[in-house]
Amino acid sequence: MRQRLIICATLVVLVFVAHAPALRATFVWDDTALVLRDPLIRSWRLIPAGFQYFLFVDATPSNFYRPLQRLTYTLDYWMFAFRPSSYHFTNILLHSAAAIAFFVFALTLLKFYGIVERRGVIIAAIASLAWSLHPVHSGVVDYVAGRADALAALFGFAGLYCLVRALRLERGEWKFYVLSSVALLASALSKESGLVFAGLAIILILLTRKWRALPRFGIALIFALASYAALRNEVPPVEVPQLSPAAPALVRPIIAARALAEYAGIVIGPMNLHMERDVENHPWGFNPASLTAGAWRELQTLAGIIVLGVLLWWTRGSWKRQPPIFALLIFTGVSYLPVCGFFSLNANIAEHWIYVPLAFLLLAIAVQVTPIIEGNRAAFSWTIAIATLWIVFLGVRTFVRAQDWRDPRTFFTRTIAAGGDSARMLISLGALELSEGHLEKAETLFQRALAKNPEQPFALLNLAAVALKRNDLRAARGFLGRAQKNQVSVAQAEEMLAMVEQREKGQINLLRLRRASRTNPPSWAIMRRYLAGLTVSGQLPKAVAELQALLRTEWYRAESWQLLSEYLTRLGQTGEATAAQAKARALDVHLNDH
Repeated sequence: MRQRLIICATLVVLVFVAHAPALRATFVWDDTALVLRDPLIRSWRLIPAGFQYFLFVDATPSNFYRPLQRLTYTLDYWMFAFRPSSYHFTNILLHSAAAIAFFVFALTLLKFYGIVERRGVIIAAIASLAWSLHPVHSGVVDYVAGRADALAALFGFAGLYCLVRALRLERGEWKFYVLSSVALLASALSKESGLVFAGLAIILILLTRKWRALPRFGIALIFALASYAALRNEVPPVEVPQLSPAAPALVRPIIAARALAEYAGIVIGPMNLHMERDVENHPWGFNPASLTAGAWRELQTLAGIIVLGVLLWWTRGSWKRQPPIFALLIFTGVSYLPVCGFFSLNANIAEHWIYVPLAFLLLAIAVQVTPIIEGNRAAFSWTIAIATLWIVFLGVRTFVRAQDWRDPRTFFTRTIAAGGDSARMLISLGALELSEGHLEKAETLFQRALAKNPEQPFALLNLAAVALKRNDLRAARGFLGRAQKNQVSVAQAEEMLAMVEQREKGQINLLRLRRASRTNPPSWAIMRRYLAGLTVSGQLPKAVAELQALLRTEWYRAESWQLLSEYLTRLGQTGEATAAQAKARALDVHLNDH
């Protein structure tokens, strides 16, 4: 027991040392939407409401149902308001907890398969160290918005651990079945990919041929999955926009092969790490550069097929001779399948998607290698030395990678320089340049984004903003007219057209602003501008009526209640204003700190 505690403590210390630079980082990219702009994390009173909405309430709509991720932000906000270091600390703590959960699960699984405890401790410790320190997980640990993966893994490993404990017992296993199903439910409520752990649990029972456990655990698991479905069905449906068309079905096997090769490369030699990875072909003409890039992609397809062949050969060879390795490789394949490239997701590859599959793969490798080197002292020494150097390299690379998240500019520029120059990354950097008044740099970045994705709505909106800054109203109208054709950007286009008309005619087009604020999905940011327009034009009672109508459905917005209090105070309705202010304070525990 003491040895295990020392290993767990070592895991925590090394993880915190490797990710220490993240503690000095601020909020970047989706952090602003999930933390700074989410009204549902501002008070513990809003925790039940957090289970009734998808993520990105005040951003581009999503169907991400991750209430436990939102709950952790609620707790962070309650304790620390908007201090970025505290949110990063929580991320590192959750990853450390997931590493410990993986170590304990690995130890229990190896013991279940008859591996002696001394060997099992070494195998589990090495695999856990390599997994927890691997820099490919930077998007999970150093990125506040990425913590859903760590949460799902933490509960998923805990659920599998409880199941293994139940399978080892002859009596009293019910409590472990119940605990396992609760943990698996929590994993699914942390991230949709957490549902894969339920499948892994069933596979584990089938592989171990514990037929008696199947109906017993099945009852608990069905209750957990039914609870998840019931909670998710309570969420109002949203229309998720698609900014670019999905790859055709015939292309998906090619993407899957390339993705496997890409992942293999960054797992073995994690040097070129960045967000916004892409393995599709993007030809830009018949020239040497384009042809070279296409040739490299074809070689990557071949490499992916070879990697797949090796994995299948390894799995087939361990089927009857090495049951624990076979089980772990099946776990790797099943947990990787949803993100392998065959299915349409919001990208075709992402480093954080292999967070869980990599854990099972590293454990399988450790189990495979250990018995080979045990009888040979020289081989054992060399293997331990190489593994130690590789783990040290992983820790150092993680420390360096964590610095990429220091601030938005560092994140965007380093990501683009490393090859993650996607349209939305270029737009994000361009928006930053625009906010700082660098119009030429901003325009160049937005035009590059359009070259990659013609008619990209947010690039068009930002080019219109550049034109407005230059008072080029004709160009602004041209970009906004194109942006109006896309449902994703029609509301913002209408809002900006109102600004163009105000420049042209000297008056606010309130009707256009009102229409923009009600475009599906409704936008609080545009509504706020519309309300400001009403007050400026002397229609304060109408602004109050509009705000009260909004609060009947979006009652959870502390900012709206505070604004209503200000309007009512100006109208002399002090009693109603005081009540509205009290409501605002109840829905935001740090309202007075803002």
